[in-house]
Amino acid sequence: MIKTFYIFTGTISLGFAFAGAVLPVLPTTPFVLLSMFLFDRSDPKYREWILNHKVLGPYVRDYVSSKGIPLKAKIKALFVLWISITLSTVFFISNFYVRIVVLTAASLVSIYILTRKTRQVDK
Repeated sequence: MIKTFYIFTGTISLGFAFAGAVLPVLPTTPFVLLSMFLFDRSDPKYREWILNHKVLGPYVRDYVSSKGIPLKAKIKALFVLWISITLSTVFFISNFYVRIVVLTAASLVSIYILTRKTRQVDK
């Protein structure tokens, strides 16, 4: 029963991760990492699927192995984050307090990204 719960919630979390890849208000990485955690406790083959995924795999493998995040990925993440947050707060969010919450969340995510180890590129 608990194994089924982990698979179910891991799948939902992974769905949020994929949605977060295209929606500016949802983060991708925390949902992918949560999915890996849940899949690891249910059926490791799902965790391995994420690690071997063509798009998610390289970033997740580097993150979980403590090698760090490639500089190019940090720059891309911050660029996409701030473009989408700026567009959202200017054109779609009219409530002042919601804008503050969204900008605060984006700032905290930026701090988190910037404080992670940067992976050195092999030459």
